Amino acid sequence: RQIQNTHTGLDLSVPEYQEIRGKMMSGHVEYHIVVVTRLAAFKSAKHKPEDVVQFMVSKKYSEIEELYQRLTARYPQVSLPLLPRKVLFVGESDISERRAMFNDIMKFISKDEDLAMSPELLEFLGTKSSSAVDFKGKNVPDDREKEDEENEALDFFKEEKAPDLISQLLSVENVKKGEKKEEEDEEEEEILDPLGIIRY
Repeated sequence: RQIQNTHTGLDLSVPEYQEIRGKMMSGHVEYHIVVVTRLAAFKSAKHKPEDVVQFMVSKKYSEIEELYQRLTARYPQVSLPLLPRKVLFVGESDISERRAMFNDIMKFISKDEDLAMSPELLEFLGTKSSSAVDFKGKNVPDDREKEDEENEALDFFKEEKAPDLISQLLSVENVKKGEKKEEEDEEEEEILDPLGIIRY
């Protein structure tokens, strides 16, 4: 697959959308963003530098809107195509109109060197921040180590939770068996003797 934007190494398009139905009347629409790129940030170690990768990400209106706001805040000099307006009830024609407008926005972003290389876009398209740093040509080991430490910390908490759950279950059992009665007695005692004069 050839890349059209050879200067940025990134092509973005929004060829389709999908309605995700929820319970009752709820649900949302996901817009499929097709990414064709030879940027290192999107490749794994087994890819060659000249390899072109293609993948798709699904995003909701709110997620695309957030990316749009972040890009306009960071690059005020760039005039992005208009974002489709928010409406309470979205019909089929609104959705296809939105898809076309999102397609224009994504095509614009992939043509602009600043936007195409922005950390906001890389994060939006699902790269890890460490590979974005790697892509910029800085050293990554610190970030990777930090990530490993965080993962270990997370595992530690996961292990902690298991015995805690068991002890909670056991204490619930004990309460059922007879501690309940003692608690009731204590409460009664407090009601009858708020000053603590009489003791059983």
